[in-house]
Amino acid sequence: MTTYSIGRQEYFASVGKRAGIRETAELWLIRRNRSAANFSEQRLAGEREVEGKLEVQNYVSGKLRELTTLPLGWDGASGGPVAQEIADQAYRAIERIADSRTIYPFVTPGEEGSILFEWRAGVERLEIEFIPDEAPYVCYVDSDGLMRIQGALGAGEIGYGELRRALAILSSRIWSVNPGWKSLFS
Repeated sequence: MTTYSIGRQEYFASVGKRAGIRETAELWLIRRNRSAANFSEQRLAGEREVEGKLEVQNYVSGKLRELTTLPLGWDGASGGPVAQEIADQAYRAIERIADSRTIYPFVTPGEEGSILFEWRAGVERLEIEFIPDEAPYVCYVDSDGLMRIQGALGAGEIGYGELRRALAILSSRIWSVNPGWKSLFS
């Protein structure tokens, strides 16, 4: 990580003194710090975890913004932009289930203004569909192809903790097999 510092410095102070000039110019400088390693060692505990979670949130936030600005008929039929209420619900969910090791979901619009978050690794997949006027629907199929989670999120059926664990398992599997997975999202 490159860091910068800002400071003041008298400009040509020694030249001014030799020439008999009493006034010197003052400049504000932005300096590139040479030792980024020292900076990273001074981080607070948990700071990297927060940055990782913020990366996921920023990625999802950008995708949700795109979905709320879709033109009418984006799907070749009568599809319109996703309602802000559904985008907010999806963002709040990612806030609750993501951590610093969470991989980015594929974010796609669905029928009638819904949003689908999807994570895949071979046969293993996790999907969360946010549907207007309904609880989010969750489906998790593990690496053996067995349906492990299916139903409404919250509302007593599927808890956020259960979903967070499934996402952590899937994310760790992808990190171990493909540490360069972020290149798929650039």
